[in-house]
Amino acid sequence: MRKKLIIDGMSCNHCVNHLNTALSEDIDGIEVIEISLEDKFAIVDMNSNVDLNKLNEVVEELGFELKDIIEY
Repeated sequence: MRKKLIIDGMSCNHCVNHLNTALSEDIDGIEVIEISLEDKFAIVDMNSNVDLNKLNEVVEELGFELKDIIEY
């Protein structure tokens, strides 16, 4: 399932790199397709068994806020 994650709090390319690493390595079943610093989103392919609470936890641990998850 392709999802668009609306993420607030990213301010630089370093933030984008940290988010990409965290989503790719810390959560099984997610493949990052694109992250946009300017538009504050990440496009991911995600298995249906991905724990959304874990996803939110990983994003918040980086200091960002997961505002919404939209079907893409």
